[in-house]
Amino acid sequence: MNVRREAAALTVEVDGEAETEALGRAIAEAVAPDTVVGLVGPLGAGKTRLSRAIAESLGVDPAAIASPTFVLIHEYEGEVPVFHFDAYRLPSPAAFEDLGPADYWSAGGVCLVEWADLVPDSLPPDAWWIRIDPRGASRRSMRIEAPGGALDRLARAIGR
Repeated sequence: MNVRREAAALTVEVDGEAETEALGRAIAEAVAPDTVVGLVGPLGAGKTRLSRAIAESLGVDPAAIASPTFVLIHEYEGEVPVFHFDAYRLPSPAAFEDLGPADYWSAGGVCLVEWADLVPDSLPPDAWWIRIDPRGASRRSMRIEAPGGALDRLARAIGR
């Protein structure tokens, strides 16, 4: 895993599922309850794989985790609740708002929103943003933007 720090972001290059899972563990260590994470990237970029790694690291039973594409929201019990959203199939940002996402933002859990770029104004201003750019069959470049000291916590967690 290669990490590059910028003023307001970390860019993490991962190669394969093992490194994606390691990044998911680091993110899980760095997030706090009531954190919203927006995930962005093309189909097959790895949004659900990274979400699964984060949720597993937060104590969610791996067998319970599924892509929320058809259900739109999955709620998982773990060390903290995990609320997993998918905006891909929704016809508009208003349809996402009809799901009541703001009720989840402060429900004491971690919210993972796939296809967040389709509903950017629905996420809170302090949301994390992870932009995933595929670089071949198994390599991904992930640009992570997070508020305050969250990037420092994440950089330390990645370094462990």
